[in-house]
Amino acid sequence: MRIFHTTAGRSEPFSSNAGYRQALTIGLAMGISLVASSARAQTVTACVNGKNGAVTIRSSLEKGSCPKGTQPIVLVSGMASTLTVQTLNVVDTNNHTIATLGKTATGNHLTFFDASGNRTMTVGNNVNESFTGLATFDNNNVIAGTGVARTVFGESNPNAGATAGFGASVFDGDSVKLSGFGPSFDLSNNGVSFTDDASGSSAGIGTFQHTNFAGYFASDPNGTSRQFGGLSLDGTSNFWAEADPNGVTRVSAAQEPSNFVNGAGHSGNAFVLWDQNGLQQAAMAALDDGSLAGFDTIDSNNVVRLSAFLTTAHGRNVDTYDASGNTTGHLP
Repeated sequence: MRIFHTTAGRSEPFSSNAGYRQALTIGLAMGISLVASSARAQTVTACVNGKNGAVTIRSSLEKGSCPKGTQPIVLVSGMASTLTVQTLNVVDTNNHTIATLGKTATGNHLTFFDASGNRTMTVGNNVNESFTGLATFDNNNVIAGTGVARTVFGESNPNAGATAGFGASVFDGDSVKLSGFGPSFDLSNNGVSFTDDASGSSAGIGTFQHTNFAGYFASDPNGTSRQFGGLSLDGTSNFWAEADPNGVTRVSAAQEPSNFVNGAGHSGNAFVLWDQNGLQQAAMAALDDGSLAGFDTIDSNNVVRLSAFLTTAHGRNVDTYDASGNTTGHLP
């Protein structure tokens, strides 16, 4: 295909002008079909800037010729249907670039700019194809800043690292993640999270299959989960807990099914205090069927030393035990 521009009443091959060669590099991978705007339009005119190679697409039905400083290229229907370029720039009437489509050092993108030429939004794939989606940026007429991404929406694979998954995120001006939502790549976690910009503390809600938990959490500035509450994914247990700075649960409450027995042989619905090693210190509990309710104190070897309880079969009882668990006293 030969494309001509008209100069002083004569036709010259388009390839004779270096600025136009920059605009239309034939044979590269990005195909853009030029389609007439209506059945009456038999041609499409592209106005090419001779200095920077910017191309403005115009229907042949539009009034007027190409702006000063540009030359027309006319593609006639049936004669050519595809224009292949490396980069396509969209400009306004003042020849300011407002959008560009092409391959860059960071990926394959469609990027939009404000009136000052600063980037506002990018849609496409990153350079190693671990992410596809859109990002919006600051340092423009919309949001002041330094030119970093402030929102991201899309999908990413494990090559993206810890952020692999599906959803959206919001960042502050220092690229600290403030909030986000969506499932992880393996779909094991799905939730919404928030981070305080000043302290780094975070909180969130969601479902977490690796811990069999659906509910909320709150973490300190070091990323340690300090409080959580919710429901087991099978729907059998409700629980709530608070942890110390080392992540060890120190206070907890739970509603458990009637057949529940923990590793220490304890059962029932309970409120429990724990030591720094994760061992029970005291517990207030009741069996699911209402046959027993009471209070236990437990030593550092996880042995019950004092029990005060009420049963439907034996009434009120207080028992004491030695370090081996043997009964040393009983009331009444």
